[in-house]
Amino acid sequence: MTTTSVDPKRGKRLLSLILGIPIVVILLSSAVYYLAKENIINFRTVNRGTLIIPPMQLGDLHPMRMDGGEFLFDRAESKWVFMVVGGRECVDACERMLYLTRQTHTALGKKMDRVERIYLAIDGPLSPTLRDFVEAEHDDMTVLYASGSEFLTGLKSLEIDPFDPHAFYVVDPMGWVMMYYRAGDTEQHTLTTLGKDVLKDMGRLIK
Repeated sequence: MTTTSVDPKRGKRLLSLILGIPIVVILLSSAVYYLAKENIINFRTVNRGTLIIPPMQLGDLHPMRMDGGEFLFDRAESKWVFMVVGGRECVDACERMLYLTRQTHTALGKKMDRVERIYLAIDGPLSPTLRDFVEAEHDDMTVLYASGSEFLTGLKSLEIDPFDPHAFYVVDPMGWVMMYYRAGDTEQHTLTTLGKDVLKDMGRLIK
């Protein structure tokens, strides 16, 4: 019968190592937190759109369809939404955002049936010109009306211009306005690049 002797010094080193691991982790975490807080290092989020923090609940505005029915979220049939916000008119850059959402929606391919497009008018019914334009160029898009005071106030508090004609929003199936995209200009190259960013984000969001 043989016995195995344990080196006391080796045992102490092993115990010190085990006890020291949590301390090292805490020190490293504290260092990383400090560096990030001081912007010495920068951890970029994966998403290419700008997150809205905290997100806003679009359902609280009780958006109405053109036929007078309320648009409801959090239903089995609810989808992700590309939403352009505007007024009775939508011209120039606003039209280009409608175009961008249409092209990006089509580019989703097999996933396009899980996303719908919305134009949210927050200062009254569409003008006859815009109504005709939507019917001719964007007949797959849902037009909603809502009292925009609360929506506008919420976005302004986040330093977001709700009437920015170079922007559109992403709303999840629960009704949360959670991200927006903004184009620096409406040149085709800029819109194409932004569209690719949208597709990358939606590819992660829609599984």
